[in-house]
Formats: sequence, C-alpha cells, structure tokens
Amino acid sequence: MSIALSVIVRPSRVHRLLPLGCGLAQCAAALAVGIGTPARFPGAYWLAAVLAGSALTLMLGAARRPKTHRIDISGTGELRVTVQQDVGVTGPVTSVPMVLLAGSVRWPMLALLRYRAADVPGAATGVLPVWRDSVDPAAWRTLAVALAVIGRRCGGEGFDKIR
Repeated sequence: MSIALSVIVRPSRVHRLLPLGCGLAQCAAALAVGIGTPARFPGAYWLAAVLAGSALTLMLGAARRPKTHRIDISGTGELRVTVQQDVGVTGPVTSVPMVLLAGSVRWPMLALLRYRAADVPGAATGVLPVWRDSVDPAAWRTLAVALAVIGRRCGGEGFDKIR
C-alpha cells in the first residue's frame, strides 16, 4: 500500500478543555444548590451530591491521558487508523484497513470520522474526532481534501453533509 497521506492526530486542547469547563460549571452548580437552597428545598443535598459526582466524572475524564492517532490514506482511498503508543518510533505499522462509514462529517474546525474494519464482519465502529488544532494546518487541508474525495466515492454526495 503506497501511502498518499499520513497524518499524526495529536490530542486537541479544545477537546480537553471542554469537559474541564463543564466540570467546573457542575461544581459551581453543586455549590449553589448545596449552599443556597437547602432550607427551601429538602432534597438539595442529594441534588448537590449528584452534581458534584458528575463534576468529578467530567474532570477525571479531562485529566485522562489522551491518545495520539495516525491516519494513513493510500492513493486508492484505503484508510488506516492506528493508535500511536510511541510517536517518535518510525517504521512499518501493521494495522487493518478501515472503511469510512456514513455519518462522518467535516466542518471547518472539526471532523468526526466514523470507521470500522473493512474485512472483519461485525467489527466495532470507532469514532475519531479530529480537531483543527490537533494537526498541522497543511495536514488539515490535505486531510480535508482526501476525506472529501473518499466521501464522494462512498456515497456519491459530499462528505461535508451528515449522511
């Protein structure tokens, strides 16, 4: 397989800050409910505990170490997605060819890629969010063009729309 495009997708700062901001908002809501309304609302402590639990879950999710992915697209449109454990290591990476599924979308700031293994029947579907800040600007443009071409080949209509 001759690779026409190979892009390293690093963890996005935006993707990590969104759950953190939501967790902080949940903490503020838990404090407001737990401190401001316990006399007027008898279940306020339970509601504050649920809000604090969801805030903790969101913040732990934001603190989790994100993974780096590599997307390889061949000249014929074959897609391979691999999880990179050691990004500095170069050499051949063995992975299964993937198929880009309907429902993949590409916007100016984000691309959501739905994929599954091509040769494995009943394979699990994966979703890879590719934010614009997680790849180089030149790589973003070439990846967007390659994904649009693959999307047009697969469904006949543009990759920009939800199919």
